[in-house]
Amino acid sequence: MTENRGRPSVLSEEHILAAAILCADSNGIGGCTMRAVADRLGVTPMALYRHFKDKDALLARIPDTLLLDVMVATTRQQSAIVALRSIAYVLAEILKAHPWVTRLFEQPVLGPNMQVSAKYCIGLLVAEGCSPDQAFRWIRALIAQVVGEMLTSHGTFDGTGVDLLLTAIETELGD
Repeated sequence: MTENRGRPSVLSEEHILAAAILCADSNGIGGCTMRAVADRLGVTPMALYRHFKDKDALLARIPDTLLLDVMVATTRQQSAIVALRSIAYVLAEILKAHPWVTRLFEQPVLGPNMQVSAKYCIGLLVAEGCSPDQAFRWIRALIAQVVGEMLTSHGTFDGTGVDLLLTAIETELGD
């Protein structure tokens, strides 16, 4: 058994995810191993497996963890377009701060923060006359635009594509 090296008194998924984010920020996603995360927390790697099946399961939860700020910004908005703009610009800031996470958005796990943001925006869009299916497609297109721009422009984001997409959505809602 390892000695207590300042580990949290209760090891939670939140502690593990926070350590994994710090580990990936320091070492890149390839260096974010179960052992490296465990070392950061002062526990054995086996302690992490009580919470996450494997490294892939841990990495799959990181995007939703980082999207807490998106959820908070989104649910403060009263207009669908403003809420969608909040999603885009806060997501771009997250991807700038953690460029390694961009590839994790290829197949994101729909966690609680993503669900709250999506449901809230879908509700706003439906209230403005959009079908739920179309609202979901627009949200996916918006996220794909931001992720795609960050990937193809090597971490820079000017928002032009997002603004064009939002203008098209606004026009569609106005018809």
